[in-house]
Amino acid sequence: TFLLLLFTGLGVLSSFFQPAMNIFGGIQTTRVIHKVAAVAFCLSMVLGFAIGEGGRQVRSWFKESFAFTKDDFAHAKNFPIEFFGGHKPYPPQGKFNGGEKINSMITITGMLFIVISGFIMWFAPTFPQWMVQWAYPIHSGFALLLSALLIAHFYLGVLHPDSNQALMGMFNGEVPDKFAYEHYQRWYNEVKSNEVKS
Repeated sequence: TFLLLLFTGLGVLSSFFQPAMNIFGGIQTTRVIHKVAAVAFCLSMVLGFAIGEGGRQVRSWFKESFAFTKDDFAHAKNFPIEFFGGHKPYPPQGKFNGGEKINSMITITGMLFIVISGFIMWFAPTFPQWMVQWAYPIHSGFALLLSALLIAHFYLGVLHPDSNQALMGMFNGEVPDKFAYEHYQRWYNEVKSNEVKS
């Protein structure tokens, strides 16, 4: 739903994109689709956070993402070098490395700002004018920021020669041992230790 929200949001944001909204039947229909997709997006976030094993994993991801250590900082400091194909040694990382934690923190915070500002924009007459005026640039700014993160995430997950092996984990839940050891050594050691115990 994020991509649908982004695409329809561009048409609502600027008249430059409005001709492309004809595929939805015009700008007014696009506005309705954007609002329906926004409700679906919010519901999926709430349900995904609250229900079953998936919810437990999402809550664990939240908790780990905001547990930022000095080892995570050491990784994040050198992450730009790794992003462009280089490699510098950094302390052993857990299930999520420093760069991924920063990405997660920005994503979580950005989504909250988008949802809150979108709600204010939707029900503008019930809020003070200054709040509505701030909601528009906040909504657009965070949407563009998360779009940039999505592009970077796609590059790292699909195109980057060193980290694209993680893509397999999305499909079968596993990554090669060598990749896990080199990128997430602390997590790798924990998994292997648990395997020995069981």
